[in-house]
Amino acid sequence: MCNLVMFIVGSGFVPLLPIYATRLGADESAAGYYLSIGFLALAVSSIFAGWLANRFQRRKIILIAAGVLMIPISWLMGQVSTITALIILTASLWFMVGIAITMVSLLTGLFVDESERGRVFGIIGLAPALAGIIGGLVSGPIVDRWGYTTLFTLGAVVYILMPFCALLLVDKPPLPRPLPSTESNTQRQNFMLGRIFLLLFFASVLAHIANSQIVLGRSLIMDKRGFDATAISSTGAMGGIITLPLPVFIGWLSDRLGRKPLIILCYLASLIGLAVLAFASSLWHFWAAMALQSVIAAGFAVGSALVTDLVPRESLAAPLSLYSASQFIGYVIGFAGAGTVIKLLGMSNSLAVGGVLCLLAIGLLFLVRQPRSLIQLERS
Repeated sequence: MCNLVMFIVGSGFVPLLPIYATRLGADESAAGYYLSIGFLALAVSSIFAGWLANRFQRRKIILIAAGVLMIPISWLMGQVSTITALIILTASLWFMVGIAITMVSLLTGLFVDESERGRVFGIIGLAPALAGIIGGLVSGPIVDRWGYTTLFTLGAVVYILMPFCALLLVDKPPLPRPLPSTESNTQRQNFMLGRIFLLLFFASVLAHIANSQIVLGRSLIMDKRGFDATAISSTGAMGGIITLPLPVFIGWLSDRLGRKPLIILCYLASLIGLAVLAFASSLWHFWAAMALQSVIAAGFAVGSALVTDLVPRESLAAPLSLYSASQFIGYVIGFAGAGTVIKLLGMSNSLAVGGVLCLLAIGLLFLVRQPRSLIQLERS
């Protein structure tokens, strides 16, 4: 429920934020940089959240505090009149969101058994698809009828649910392990610098750079073709409807067939989505592109389960928060670079670059030799 609240608001905001930025004077390149700054805040806060969790061991309190701060920030976004103010508030809001998302992932990773880890992370991964349906269907009509100020005000109202959902959580200390703290820290550092984690991390970054081209390209292409806010936001909703069962199903399969093949399959969906978007002209083409784009959420959930498989529980905060940041780092680079590439080379070439990066991400995953358990990793 915590994830669902955050992603409902996010799914309503993200498709329309580039358009909102242009209404405040930004061009296509500036709109891309604007989104990249927001995702930079998500990346930084995801890493910072890992430190907070290790330092204070109060994941529930941190989650509640982040939820409370989201409420006034969202409301203020609807009151701005300059792009600078919008950038500052968006970065502040997404900083809080990044902390909250990481806390949810940590609580999941700490207390779910390995045998059902993929399925449970898949259930958590349902939030983006389900939220995409709700936020996508609602946000566009709100803007068309009442404007952006109403959208951000209603976002603040929805965020009120966040701290109340967090209050229902029970935060427990990580399960004790026999390793001394110095040995545990060394093991965590070795894992984060090891071949498996680096391949997973950079593959995720590249895949999300490619995926960002669909997110930004969809909004800009549809706006140029004369689609209204309702049509633009509906593409996210339709994508969520089509892919809604996938995170749980793919997570369940990963518990039985292994994590890596399912992650590769999800990255391949992004590649196909880029190809569909490159030739999109009708509304249903954009629906299909966004459905394929949203599959990456299932792949990320499986990747989180794989990282959790390979790290001792008391050492999980830093690796899992860094892996969580990989998606946002990818979007930072993707949005910042896409605006420039679109301006210099055109939309089609930007989507082609995304396709190449997606292939590179898949290639990195093929180099991963996945141990079946932490014990095998320790022996290697």
